[in-house]
Amino acid sequence: MKKYVRIRTKNSTAAPLRRSILVDDWAVVRLGSVTSTEDIRIASGIPRGDKLIEINTPEGVRNSSSKLRMKRCFAEKEVPQAEGWTTRDGRDFSGIFGRDTHCDIADLPYPIVAKRVFGCQGRGMELLKDKKELTVFLKADHSLYNWIFEEFYNYGREYRLHVARGVGVFMSWRKLRRQDTKEDRWFFNNSNSCWIGPGHGSFDKPKCWKAMVKAAKGALDSCGLDVGACDIRVQTSKQEDPKFIVCEINSAPSLGDYGIVEYRKVIKKLINSKRNGK
Repeated sequence: MKKYVRIRTKNSTAAPLRRSILVDDWAVVRLGSVTSTEDIRIASGIPRGDKLIEINTPEGVRNSSSKLRMKRCFAEKEVPQAEGWTTRDGRDFSGIFGRDTHCDIADLPYPIVAKRVFGCQGRGMELLKDKKELTVFLKADHSLYNWIFEEFYNYGREYRLHVARGVGVFMSWRKLRRQDTKEDRWFFNNSNSCWIGPGHGSFDKPKCWKAMVKAAKGALDSCGLDVGACDIRVQTSKQEDPKFIVCEINSAPSLGDYGIVEYRKVIKKLINSKRNGK
């Protein structure tokens, strides 16, 4: 008897996935949720002895939800990313990856970006151009343990690669900054960008695309996710071999109509693969 896949998500745009995917075994997909397996069994009335296929474990979602944990996962798999620091006292900065264990505030590679450890959609990020701006930021009413500080890479393009274990990149978008954006041009998000696919004339596929796909797979694997959306910033196409960094991987990305269709397909593939022990 076919069963509906349980979709546990913190993103309302993924709601159309609920009660829309039928499979042979009990299955749950976590898109930003960390609900335990036991709680899902109880809430859904799944018998304890029945097999439950899980797409994205709570631990994988936790790894990708915390920028601090995520960056450490990336480092273990050598995923290209920005150097990062934390601080407790606003004077001494400790390297997230164990390199440059102590860094004085004057020696940071300005400009740097302050990011909330559990921030999302770019909310709360601040670009700090020099020691003076960072000092002002640190004196504000911030709980510093909730923040990380990253080296800023002024790369001109940003892409989102949706990637799944054993499938690879199955959907991609470019975040194209809108021409009417006059301020805050140092980042890309829904407030200042539109999203275009590979079929659009301005997609401008980077020459380093294969390396970007490899990095997206590495980001997914490092956090222990089965499916997620990887944001990558890359230099403009003027360079023969553009450099890039992975900004983050997100287990609960926003999904439009096309994204819902593609996620239905890939979720079925992932469940069938785990059902067959792959």
